[in-house]
Amino acid sequence: MSASSHETPGAVPPDAYEAWYHTARGHWIAEREFALCSRLIDPRPGQSLLDVGTGTGHFARLFARRGLRVTGLDRDHRAIAFAGAQGGDIRYLAADACRLPFAAERFDYAAAITSLCFVADPARALAEMWRVARRGVLLGLLHRHSLLYRKKRGQGAYAGARWDDLDAVRAWTAAWVPAPQLAYGYAIGWPAGGRMARLAEPLLAGLLPWGAFLAVALRKQPGH
Repeated sequence: MSASSHETPGAVPPDAYEAWYHTARGHWIAEREFALCSRLIDPRPGQSLLDVGTGTGHFARLFARRGLRVTGLDRDHRAIAFAGAQGGDIRYLAADACRLPFAAERFDYAAAITSLCFVADPARALAEMWRVARRGVLLGLLHRHSLLYRKKRGQGAYAGARWDDLDAVRAWTAAWVPAPQLAYGYAIGWPAGGRMARLAEPLLAGLLPWGAFLAVALRKQPGH
């Protein structure tokens, strides 16, 4: 199951995990993360997206509401069953992120929204996502250079999670030829989500590179 820049560990039951998104703070964080991700890839209705580490399907449903044809994939069978029960025209299946059961360029995009942090071999999983994507890959990462990392690394929900940065993404893709076009942004600079944080976030999050959520778009070169 995926995790996000909040305290919802992969070990919790899917219904409890999903309930977090329906709290005031959880809804605000998820909306900020999704807005940033959408801005980076700017998908069009009718395009296809593979959501790797879909968890409860929360982000899969957000992408589907934008008109995308979405497939959600997770190795946790409980999460897949829960996601499928939430409705929506989304296909869900259980599979390994490092061995995606799809042909090359099967989807327009492949995305991993704060799920790669629980994959032992992120470079391999990312290479698989790149293989099955025609246009590019979207990553949502737990950001190492953030207030949340300083406060929560190794604790509670974040035990076992890896915290990454842009240098890690560049290392994972260093051998790719041709190199991907890279765009990125940050969100959730103040993870407590209080009133002042919500007011400041739209004004400053894009300027300050220490948000808890790092979104990275890897685009394929024209003619690739």
